[in-house]
Amino acid sequence: MSKYDRYIFLPSFSLEPNKVTSYNSVFIRDREKNEIRSIHDLKSKRTLGHESTKTETSIVRKAHNFTISDNAYRTLKRRINWLYYLSKSKQVTTYTGKNIYNFKMAFITLTLPSKQRTCTKDVTNQLLNPFLIELRRITKMENYVWRLEFQENGNAHYHLVTDTYVDYLLIRRLWNRILKNNGYIKPYQEKFSKLNLSEYNKLTNPQGKTEFKIIAQRYAKGKAENWEQPPSVDVKSVISNNAISNYISKYFSKTDEKKPLKNEHDNAENSENLRLWFCSRSLSKLKSISGFCEAVLYDIFALVSYAEKKRKVISKFAITTYFDITSIQGKARKFISMLLKDYSIKQGYIPAKT
Repeated sequence: MSKYDRYIFLPSFSLEPNKVTSYNSVFIRDREKNEIRSIHDLKSKRTLGHESTKTETSIVRKAHNFTISDNAYRTLKRRINWLYYLSKSKQVTTYTGKNIYNFKMAFITLTLPSKQRTCTKDVTNQLLNPFLIELRRITKMENYVWRLEFQENGNAHYHLVTDTYVDYLLIRRLWNRILKNNGYIKPYQEKFSKLNLSEYNKLTNPQGKTEFKIIAQRYAKGKAENWEQPPSVDVKSVISNNAISNYISKYFSKTDEKKPLKNEHDNAENSENLRLWFCSRSLSKLKSISGFCEAVLYDIFALVSYAEKKRKVISKFAITTYFDITSIQGKARKFISMLLKDYSIKQGYIPAKT
């Protein structure tokens, strides 16, 4: 028997809401022990030193150096794609009475209205974490992903995406209150209270792209609020599959050459274990559905081929097809959706109702 006769190759698949991958699972036949084992398990044991005479070395996690790794970025996008797919479309009404139809998710950006005062780890612990705790308490938000980035001025800011509707006025009031308690509102207030309308226009509208009438309204509103409610929050609603792709590219991109990687207060010592992104426990359980092709009722790859919007990527050991599930019609889409939703239910995932 040749050494190749010891190996068994079983066609397998890996399925996520936006892609399916075809590959071979490899097993090895041990005739002496009369058993078949996955070659992946054997490699894992060798890595752990179970089947190796080499001296074991401890695995040390490298510092992220404020740059998200390729693997982490893929995981982050996977979480957002699961969040979007499992989000239920709903009609919501804002505090001002405006109706938003087919709401799926909210993309929220949180910024600092004045110069960052401490290292970014402290900003996350003292500002973002209390904000998330209170937002979860008020809105019952359970499913979310956030990402840390830096503005061109060096300030940390955060992008948050969730399937729970959160009103702009509520978030702004909550975030600004936390900012005020940590000394970030007063410098903004002192700066803008000294400006007249002409100076305000020159500062906030240097290229004159915004109508002067709108600038005047903003100035009047700022004065009426005694400059205690800076525009430190931005909220955008996601209602389409195209929108989610655009927002991931814009707000959750891996790198941006125009933006700094960290703040001037940050160093290796005070940034140890600083999170660059995080997701709720509900989303962390959702990875990909894996199995043998023969174990499912239909040919998944044939079903995905019905997608009007798809793209195939061929690598050395696998073929991946990226697809827009909304472009698949009839029973094909129904079966794929059944697999995805059954998996999420088994993982205990519950989409937001409001």
